[in-house]
Amino acid sequence: MSPKEKKGEITINDIAKELNISPSTVSRALNDNAKISEATKNKVKAVARDLGYELNLVASSLSKNKTNVIGVIIPHLGSQFFAKALSGIQEVARDNGYNVIISQTNESVQQEVEMTRVMNSARVDGLVCCLTMETDNVDHFNVFVKKSIPVAMFDRVSYAVPGPKIVVDNYEAGYVATEHLINLGCKRIAHLAGVVSSKVFEERSEGFKDALKKHSLPLLSQFLLSSDLTEQDARDAVRLWMNLPQRPDGIVAASASSGLIIASAVKALGIKLPEELSIISLGNERCNEFVTPSLSAVDMPGYEMGKAAVTQLIKCINDGVSDSSITLKPIQLLIRNSSFKH
Repeated sequence: MSPKEKKGEITINDIAKELNISPSTVSRALNDNAKISEATKNKVKAVARDLGYELNLVASSLSKNKTNVIGVIIPHLGSQFFAKALSGIQEVARDNGYNVIISQTNESVQQEVEMTRVMNSARVDGLVCCLTMETDNVDHFNVFVKKSIPVAMFDRVSYAVPGPKIVVDNYEAGYVATEHLINLGCKRIAHLAGVVSSKVFEERSEGFKDALKKHSLPLLSQFLLSSDLTEQDARDAVRLWMNLPQRPDGIVAASASSGLIIASAVKALGIKLPEELSIISLGNERCNEFVTPSLSAVDMPGYEMGKAAVTQLIKCINDGVSDSSITLKPIQLLIRNSSFKH
């Protein structure tokens, strides 16, 4: 029976027998040892692929103290923003010889804590993370700090954890979106904001408020609501605003999902978009183009953020942890039918 027909796990001994060389030579070839010729490395790797051999990353990491694996912790896999970020992360990681382990927290800080434990157990060489909206204590990242394993954060970040930070100009996003509605003629603009403790949503709210101030428009307390941006929060906001004696004629939603829910809830009340009310969201989803009316948005550069996060992370892996901080621009304004009056 040939090695190809054997059942069970393929070992380096099987590869050695196939090529009539020593197991130690096979091991060195698979680990790209400089003492092994390129011709031998190529033969060994070709046979390894043919036999279905899988390199034991854990055993390899014990000998090299390196796994060539990067961990990624994000809030949602289904979001277009995070999908784009993952594409950027995986592209740069692959080009630099790294595999990627991906996990999602579903905005649960408890899950985030658990995922850091999993990534530590997996002996990742570095970690890319976007914090949950619940996260205010970041002590669970200390295990990486103590081991000098770099952590690169993007979008929602904490400067209490050493390592690169990749953000967008959230103030500009809030300002640009609000000014767009003002330029349409909106006079009573409301904002469904995110949690106050999040710097991302705080900056978006500041941009919203400053745009109103610049154009001498009032900021009514009931028109600025802080929330967790859940579906219920968005529906409650619509119920409150639409029952006011003077309801808003423009709404800035702090996230893509809340913008879609607000638009749906408003339409269910028979309010015409954009004739009676204009809506824009901070963040864009693919379905924004296909709902009726299509939903205007400020698009965030997720793909570029993912690429930048891993690029900086790999620099830290190779050269040591640094506290580089990058703010990405431009932010793209996508004007669609929910805020375009013909």
